[in-house]
Amino acid sequence: MRALEATTLRLLMSSLAGAGLGCRPGARAGPPVDAGVVVTVYVAPPLADRVMGRLQRVAARHQWALSVRTDAAAAAEADLVIADSGGALLGRVRAGSPRAEQAKQMADSALP
Repeated sequence: MRALEATTLRLLMSSLAGAGLGCRPGARAGPPVDAGVVVTVYVAPPLADRVMGRLQRVAARHQWALSVRTDAAAAAEADLVIADSGGALLGRVRAGSPRAEQAKQMADSALP
């Protein structure tokens, strides 16, 4: 009985595939406009644990690559600088950054 069931199933699946109803990958939408964007964020080391998850969620939602740096040199090079001001997190977008729009979106979404 199992051989008969397997043969029937195989015939059914091949007829569905021949009719265009089989398992085929669906058409995919084109890549988002921002695909390939790398947003660099400087975060002071004590703050990194507080904001990392939020930054990753925003980057994933927009399909951006995220570079989080905690070294002092990054403060001058990063698209977005996150600092602690009296216990409140503040984001500052670097003037002239090629990713200023994305950095602003990230700051608005990731910081309370």
